[in-house]
Amino acid sequence: MAKRDEYLERLRAFESDSAKRSRSREEQAAESNLLRKVKEADDQIKRHLEAAAAEEQAMRVTSPLQTMGTTRPGRKGDSRMNATPGELMARSLEMSRGITTTGTNKAFSPEEMARTFVDLLAPQSVVMESGVQRVQTGAETYAFPVIRSDFSAGFVGELDDLPTGGFGADPLKVTPKKIAAADLIANELLDDGGAAFLNPMAKSLMRSVALGFDREALIGTGAGKGFIGIANTPGIQTHAVKGGLKDLDPFVTAFGKLEAANAKATAIVMSPKAWTALMALRESSGSLKPLLSESAGSPTAGVQRSILGVPVWLSSFVPESDILTYEADQVFAVWRKDAGFQISDQFGFLKDGTAVRAIARAAIAVPNAAAVCKITVTA
Repeated sequence: MAKRDEYLERLRAFESDSAKRSRSREEQAAESNLLRKVKEADDQIKRHLEAAAAEEQAMRVTSPLQTMGTTRPGRKGDSRMNATPGELMARSLEMSRGITTTGTNKAFSPEEMARTFVDLLAPQSVVMESGVQRVQTGAETYAFPVIRSDFSAGFVGELDDLPTGGFGADPLKVTPKKIAAADLIANELLDDGGAAFLNPMAKSLMRSVALGFDREALIGTGAGKGFIGIANTPGIQTHAVKGGLKDLDPFVTAFGKLEAANAKATAIVMSPKAWTALMALRESSGSLKPLLSESAGSPTAGVQRSILGVPVWLSSFVPESDILTYEADQVFAVWRKDAGFQISDQFGFLKDGTAVRAIARAAIAVPNAAAVCKITVTA
């Protein structure tokens, strides 16, 4: 790219210098030589991009992101996935450089790029993988209706006045907050690394954004520039356990509290240490069989990551003393439609580098706070 730009600059200077006079044979030959070099550079870029596209196509066949969440219980693959992180970044790089070729031009509108970005990010986010509802908006603030009281219903006779009143609702306004990761990448890597480099780099950027979102979505307090997470949402249910986890009774109690609020436990999120403590529990004193083992056979059999049929997700952001249980359908992840990769060579021009950043704006909302129960375990 740098050589091509140099040739174009020399062509422009040459044309400006000889615009008002006839060119000599030497000048015509020099011009032809520059045009030939520009064409060679264009051909090289085209071959590079087409090779990168072929590599990305091969990666899509075996990419673990194609089976979103298959390593976690209760989720099936998502057939909507039609791009890899590397391909999305390559497209963003092409757009920033104004390059369009038949081999690499993908019909990604800005909204499609944002949706694909979140699709690819979701498997790396515990909260998204747990099955929460996803809402995409172009607005700065999104409002959910919070039902305070239900309609009044009753039996009536024919032609009698129908019962009215009783219904009450307030708006819950949610403002997605910016989550970003960025760095300066050497142009040699971007130009010569191909998809083999772009894909892991894109995944790393997405992972950083996903982890940033998870941290706030799970335990955010709303302080600073973040948002309030599930564990600190006002009005959620709680259950205190003293003396540590000795059995599964705390989960039975928490599930019962959710059922009493017309909710159903569909997800459990805890720390890896809390899960390790549960794995160490035995069916009875002196037994080798784990309490969480489904089979009645050997204790070496695998343990499904679930409790009483409810899938369990692990996150290091959740304190060891806290365990979240909730109905995922009643938790909403709000994402702005401008999520994606952004690339610029302006910042790193003097260093022959390209600035790459991943930006998303998101927040979590729990309109029905009673659909969440936080178990707090103390010694």
